[in-house]
Amino acid sequence: MFGEIVFFIALFITPQSAPQVYEEAAAYEVYAAILPTEWPITVSHAKQLVIRRETRAYKICLKPEKEFEGKVGPAISDYVEQNKREWWLQPKVSIELPYQFLQAASVSKLLVHGQWDEYYRLYPESGGLIELSAVGFNQDRTVAVVYMGHMCGQLCGGGTFHVLEKVDGRWQPLNWNGSSCSWAS
Repeated sequence: MFGEIVFFIALFITPQSAPQVYEEAAAYEVYAAILPTEWPITVSHAKQLVIRRETRAYKICLKPEKEFEGKVGPAISDYVEQNKREWWLQPKVSIELPYQFLQAASVSKLLVHGQWDEYYRLYPESGGLIELSAVGFNQDRTVAVVYMGHMCGQLCGGGTFHVLEKVDGRWQPLNWNGSSCSWAS
């Protein structure tokens, strides 16, 4: 277990300053596109999502093949730039399920001590706690890079990077060549 803790700590990017309100409208569209496809909804069948209010950045591990560098590379660079700080997420995600934001400090006491029974007593049918990064975009805002993770118990969780493209006004997964990474516990 100690090795897992070190692994998770190494993935987080430490923010440089206090959070500011995240007002990027396109980012909330991206969140709305990825949330319904993720484990808390598709596997856990959450009835109400609980999302960490502060963005949580992970070190980028996306490496596009040469033919996709021009398309995905700028969004990766913007992801790195946007995630140098924490942002305060706002209730602007348009999804069917109800959701609520919790400040990290509100749940960290429970989660640091592994009190998942208490967490689920407070947030039943939540499927756990979701974390989102700030979104990186290319210059014309047609390609997006975002990280989403979730924690659902002592050794239960996962996370992955998403690369999306806006086609006909809708965000969808981009079929690109390159390496990516994800984790599951």
